[in-house]
Amino acid sequence: MAKFTCDIVTPEAKCYTGEAHFVVVPGTEGEMGFLSGHIPLVSTLSDGVVRVQENEGGPFKEFAVEGGYVQVSGTKVIVLADKAELR
Repeated sequence: MAKFTCDIVTPEAKCYTGEAHFVVVPGTEGEMGFLSGHIPLVSTLSDGVVRVQENEGGPFKEFAVEGGYVQVSGTKVIVLADKAELR
């Protein structure tokens, strides 16, 4: 399956950038998952965990985030978090 670019950034630094197969974020209305080709979306985030799976069936990298936004296009997911750190 196709991959897309994923960036996780805070006001202080870029925490992650890479190719991803699947990304899950803690939206204010519940968790949201994204694959390549997802329709464009902008949403607010709750405090929680962003999970990035770089390869299909592979392990997830987890990032604790506090607030912020997620922007999705068919080829990129950008997480703009107030705070983020690798777990």
